[in-house]
Amino acid sequence: MSERSKKLAHHIRRAKEYQSTTVPDNHDDVLDKGFAFLKIDLEREFHNQISDVNHEPSCAGTFCCAFTDKGSRVFKPGQENRGLTIDFNPNERTAEIRGTELINFYYLIQVKLAKDETKCFYGGGRVNGELAPISHKLDSIVEEALFALLGIGP
Repeated sequence: MSERSKKLAHHIRRAKEYQSTTVPDNHDDVLDKGFAFLKIDLEREFHNQISDVNHEPSCAGTFCCAFTDKGSRVFKPGQENRGLTIDFNPNERTAEIRGTELINFYYLIQVKLAKDETKCFYGGGRVNGELAPISHKLDSIVEEALFALLGIGP
């Protein structure tokens, strides 16, 4: 199997699981479940990319991360107070990724109700305003955040 087919299969399985348990009449349940998936997906993507980088030759220990209920962060070893913070807001159903100190990065992701009102999707953007759908782009957002942590960016 290719990496692309593995990624696609993950989304297909998740969509099937999600559709089988969704009750179309309760929008809050749909959005709450979507927010739970957002937390899982974002944490998994950071862990996977950090693990991949740290296993590259001469790159061991480049990044660390800590995901807890009290706060989530991604940082370089020895710089725990600098780096990226990931703030999950269950009331707004958002995840806000931002750089601390000299790290220039900001991205907001929000769980939104789809037009059919039985599913949800992720909307995202660099400002708190109109958010564009990003359902299958979490990997590129996380990658861009890690580049920003290294001081590499647009």
